[in-house]
Amino acid sequence: MNETTIRAAFAPARELEPTDAEVARVLACARRGGRRRAGAWTRPVAIGFVTLLLLLGGGYAAAPPIRAAVDGVTGTFSDWLGGSNGGAPGRPLRDDERAPAYFRDPRLARDPRVIAEAGGYRLIAAREPDGHGVEFDLGDTGVGLGEELTSAVFRDRAVYVLGPGSMPHADADGHVPLFGITARSVSSVELVYAAGPPLRVRGIHGGFVLLARPERGPRAVVAFDGRGREIGRQPVDDSARHGVRIYWSDYLRSP
Repeated sequence: MNETTIRAAFAPARELEPTDAEVARVLACARRGGRRRAGAWTRPVAIGFVTLLLLLGGGYAAAPPIRAAVDGVTGTFSDWLGGSNGGAPGRPLRDDERAPAYFRDPRLARDPRVIAEAGGYRLIAAREPDGHGVEFDLGDTGVGLGEELTSAVFRDRAVYVLGPGSMPHADADGHVPLFGITARSVSSVELVYAAGPPLRVRGIHGGFVLLARPERGPRAVVAFDGRGREIGRQPVDDSARHGVRIYWSDYLRSP
């Protein structure tokens, strides 16, 4: 079964996932039931009910590629979108760094920041003036994206690949930069290839720039938490699955 099929199969169960308050209420009922002789059955039934809810709503977290981290990508940017620079990812964009002109116009973008960088490429983000979305620039490659990060697409994923920019071919070093954003719980990401070892980048703080080798056939970006557990992945090949579709063979053409 592929990931899309498995997600569809578990969709009804995910809608049953209990909130913290609901679990607390059930546990409180279980404790009260344990003190009543007439309700001796209440405790095991309540605990069994909680177990069932956890199995339906969150028990399949043992398959991390299917269920992303609970905070999701939205959590990385939520404080910043609310106006708190204390929770902002990355670092402020310096005056001497290249960026599209509108990133420095407060009427169009606010608090531009460098979320990640590698090989001279920077992933730049800025708050939209209305506070509802984020503008991204993919390494000054000619691609800018505006995203509403409060949507379910971002809440449900620990990693989200924005794309490779508009580069028509690999650079002089044979690299194509791949840009993406992550949940707060992600501490490292890995670019998995069809051939050869993966590219692992540690010290992730909300985003990444991966220097991909197109001739090796990049397949997916995998996200890991601080304990090295896989908590999400996104395909980056030319398959019909969710996310960007990238035809890496196009980047092997001569400039």
